[in-house]
Amino acid sequence: MTQRGSRLFSLRLLSLAVPVAAAMVLISPAASAQGAAKPGAKPAKVDPKKAAEEQKAAEDAKAAEDAKKAEDAKAAAGPSQVEPPHEAWDIKDVTEVDGKKYFFIGARYRGNIIPQFMLNLFVDEGATIYSNNIAIELDMRKDGFSLIPAIGFTEYGTGGDILFKEKGSKDIAGNYSFVNSSMKALYLTADLLWSAKINKNFDFEYGAGFGLGIIFGDLANNWVYEDAAGPLSASNGKHYSKCQSGGTQPGCNAAEHKNTDTLKVGNYTEPSWFSGGSKPVLFPWISIPQLGLRYKPIKNFEARFGMGFGLTGFWFGLNGAYGLEQKPKE
Repeated sequence: MTQRGSRLFSLRLLSLAVPVAAAMVLISPAASAQGAAKPGAKPAKVDPKKAAEEQKAAEDAKAAEDAKKAEDAKAAAGPSQVEPPHEAWDIKDVTEVDGKKYFFIGARYRGNIIPQFMLNLFVDEGATIYSNNIAIELDMRKDGFSLIPAIGFTEYGTGGDILFKEKGSKDIAGNYSFVNSSMKALYLTADLLWSAKINKNFDFEYGAGFGLGIIFGDLANNWVYEDAAGPLSASNGKHYSKCQSGGTQPGCNAAEHKNTDTLKVGNYTEPSWFSGGSKPVLFPWISIPQLGLRYKPIKNFEARFGMGFGLTGFWFGLNGAYGLEQKPKE
């Protein structure tokens, strides 16, 4: 074949190859599509429950990942510098929380009155006797109830000579004597007080008190004789003086006095129970009832006014106490 003929043959092949290649390009996508979707094929079904579970699992994984990132970031930042909130403190807020115990320490004064009519239940004549008591006390308070132990000092002095006559006896000198007390006592007591709220600052209190005292000091118990110029006067209008010695003088001899062989003359003082005398060594404190008001204007102070009836007569008292509740540390 000549060179010219070869060139013409090549051109003819090229002209045939171009249309064939173009046709293959156009036919290939259609054939691929037909192969992917067969005529009459149904779409795949989706399970909603399974899809929801997969979605939740993905969300949980994301939340766990976020929490771990936050924890890592907090650890990297070091200890928190934000201070916790402090408990509110208002000195005028006197509310007492249920179940919480409050302590107050303070002092009190009580005046004790033994009216003459009480003495006259046992003897004739006599007089009204007033005594003083001071004490240090601790108020342990919870849920409206106060237990108040105290250490107190009481003086039972009569302030002078008091004339007594044997109860219901004849009006003769031998049935008279005078008493002069300088006795004192140290008491350990405990008050039990319940309270009912009146308003924000006031409570009404009621309860009882119990204790025991140690008695010391002197109790003079001396016979007397009738003396127109005597310093001791009786309700019968007669006057008496104390016997300085025993003898035949009416009122100063043992024969006129019952239940004793002891000459009670010359400022005679009674021995204690331990020595066979009538002066007590121990004396109980029983006070029923006790009534009063409790005043609490601020957290750290309380005051009381109380009154009651005890074995030694009627009493009234005042006290003030400092509260040990403290402001929370900042």
